[in-house]
Amino acid sequence: MGSEELEGLRRADSQREVFLCLVEHDEPMTSQDIAGKLGLTVNAVNIALFNLNNKELVERVSRGVYRYKMGPILKELLVRYFEE
Repeated sequence: MGSEELEGLRRADSQREVFLCLVEHDEPMTSQDIAGKLGLTVNAVNIALFNLNNKELVERVSRGVYRYKMGPILKELLVRYFEE
C-alpha cells in the first residue's frame, strides 16, 4: 500500500465517496447503508468496496459489512511528514 492507492482515490469518485463515508461514520457499515447515505446503487458501492479492499483501504468485517483501515493511510502521512 503506497501513495499510488491514495492518488487513485482522486480519480475514482465512487471509491472516494464510499471511503470517506466509512471514515466519517467511524463504524462498520453495510453496502446498503452506504448506498442509502450517498445516493448510489448498492452495486456501485459493492464495486467500490471490492476495489478499496484490494487496495487495503477497507476491510471486510463480515458478509457485506466493511470498515476503513487507517494504518496504511497513517503510514503514508507519517512518511510524508518525516520527509519534509
